[in-house]
Amino acid sequence: MIKINGLDKYLGGEKILDDINIHIKKGSIFGLVGPNGAGKTTLIKCLVDIYKPEKGEVIISGENIKDNKKIKSRVGYVSDFQYFYPSFKISEIAEFYKGAYPHWNDDRYIRLMNLFKLDGKKKAKHLSKGMKTQFAIILNLSIMPEVLILDEPTSGLDPVVKRKVLNLIVEEVSTNKTTVLISSHNLGHLEQICDHIGIIHEGKILLEDSIEDLKSNVRKIQVAFKGELPEDIKNNKHILRVDSIGRIHQIVVKDNLETVMEAIKIHNPILLETIDMSLEEIFIYEMGGEGYVFEDIAL
Repeated sequence: MIKINGLDKYLGGEKILDDINIHIKKGSIFGLVGPNGAGKTTLIKCLVDIYKPEKGEVIISGENIKDNKKIKSRVGYVSDFQYFYPSFKISEIAEFYKGAYPHWNDDRYIRLMNLFKLDGKKKAKHLSKGMKTQFAIILNLSIMPEVLILDEPTSGLDPVVKRKVLNLIVEEVSTNKTTVLISSHNLGHLEQICDHIGIIHEGKILLEDSIEDLKSNVRKIQVAFKGELPEDIKNNKHILRVDSIGRIHQIVVKDNLETVMEAIKIHNPILLETIDMSLEEIFIYEMGGEGYVFEDIAL
């Protein structure tokens, strides 16, 4: 379980995180999304005690992570940039982890090395970016974490390896009830594996909800009328956006689907249907509401 309570963080005199509050249930997968510079990586570094917040606290498994070696030994962290001492072999780096983490599992390490087909005799300086990411994932799953923090874990990986990584995350949660926080720009991947999503924007949590509720609260209506789109529909306060091609209109609605549907039915539409939206579409419309230009935030 992860609890982030009232977290503030400044860097270079600038407030990067502003009163962040997130509670992540044990055995769940939480996706953290947001535009570049929103504060995702800064928040993650606070979670693993690399950065010390000016205000607030991070509670993991019931204990404050600040300077807490016992809790840190149960937290796996894969950063968005991997660095290993260049002249060390993979096997030597693994031995270091084995000595540093008391719950290290040799059987799991061997299984994962075989799964990703990495050679333990290879030196770190000969690993590609993708191979370094794979090795970091192997190491942090082999420590048998209670909490797993992943910052862009599929960046630089080919599609087959990406699928292996996503399957491993789901397996980890299912088998060991590990709590996972994952940051990614690939919203399609997050939609497949996450239970909850948080959108961070300018250092604040803009939205936090379960995937299921988020997708039921933001819906798209496709409608056509014999004439023009009625003015009362066009100006309806519950509508986020309207896109029109000829007489076909796609209307994005948040929280008040039935109210808008009833308003539309008064005008006897010749076509009326609802369409499920992807997480990526929802993100784009939510960020559009914060003043972003849609073309600038399309992923």
